[in-house]
Amino acid sequence: MRTATVRIDAGAVSPARALMALARAAPGDNGPLVAVTGRAWRDLADELGDDEAAIRHLLRVATTTGRPLCVNFSIERGSRTVFVVPRDWSEERLRGWVAGRHEELEHIFGRATPVRLEDV
Repeated sequence: MRTATVRIDAGAVSPARALMALARAAPGDNGPLVAVTGRAWRDLADELGDDEAAIRHLLRVATTTGRPLCVNFSIERGSRTVFVVPRDWSEERLRGWVAGRHEELEHIFGRATPVRLEDV
């Protein structure tokens, strides 16, 4: 499994630009998963103005690169990972993509229980 950690100083580097550059540097289905940590999410939302602008940016990155991104948030009992997919992806396509990478995802985030967006 290929992994990399990219850390930036959000005061010196644009989180939005850094995320787009990272996602573009590893295109295609065989590229590494781009995951946004809770801290990086806060930096992105601060830079862009709010959570909605951050979501729109992640959707733009996913659509531009043609593959999902994920955002991992800490919650009271563990964490929750949300996938942002390209605009033209169906829920079924995302399920297939996740199923094909479940071992890698569980290695990164721990044992996972899929939850539909409507149930979050």
